[in-house]
Amino acid sequence: MRFSSRRLLAPLGLLLLAGLSSQRLTAQGTSATYVYLRGGDTLGTEALTAQGTQSVGRLALRNQPLIEWTHQRQANNRLGALRIRVLQTPTSATPIQDVTFAIAGDSLRVAITTGKTVSQQAVQVPMPDVVPLVNASVLHTAFVADYGKRRELDRIPIVLTTGAQTALAQLAQQGGRSVLTLGKTVYTITWAKDGLPETVDIPNQNSRIVRLR
Repeated sequence: MRFSSRRLLAPLGLLLLAGLSSQRLTAQGTSATYVYLRGGDTLGTEALTAQGTQSVGRLALRNQPLIEWTHQRQANNRLGALRIRVLQTPTSATPIQDVTFAIAGDSLRVAITTGKTVSQQAVQVPMPDVVPLVNASVLHTAFVADYGKRRELDRIPIVLTTGAQTALAQLAQQGGRSVLTLGKTVYTITWAKDGLPETVDIPNQNSRIVRLR
């Protein structure tokens, strides 16, 4: 596994990972709410809406701004642009930061809006088909794991949206579970019948993400 060291944005939160399956998605969307647990502590919640053309997560971690991510789906099980909005509160009208990530050839194109300032960056990525990964969102990483499952991949090149580090995630299927390994961390995603995650277990972080409804 290879990591680069360039930094793109201010940190968005914890490096947690996990899941989403698209096999039963509809145009209207399938929605669920999840709780983030570490030991006996509740870290926050994330609401997930999965549709045929995109998935949207709204992550509210304790003492952190709200993170809203939208990842587009394309034909042939490909992924499109990823947009991340960082909001001071769930009711904020204007985001603290609004960032779009898109892969073009061997470059990651990043458009960043902060207040009235708009900037563009391009970062060269060392592997083809690199997928941008929202560091803080467990459910976005499972979305990426499901992308790999649908394409029958056992390895997924990713680039972290905080820090721009690149890595090669390992992916395996075990019955109704997906196991994604990133570095020394293993994420076990158990899928529900509707195609969304039921639980995500991260033993070395003493963490678990559980579906509430």
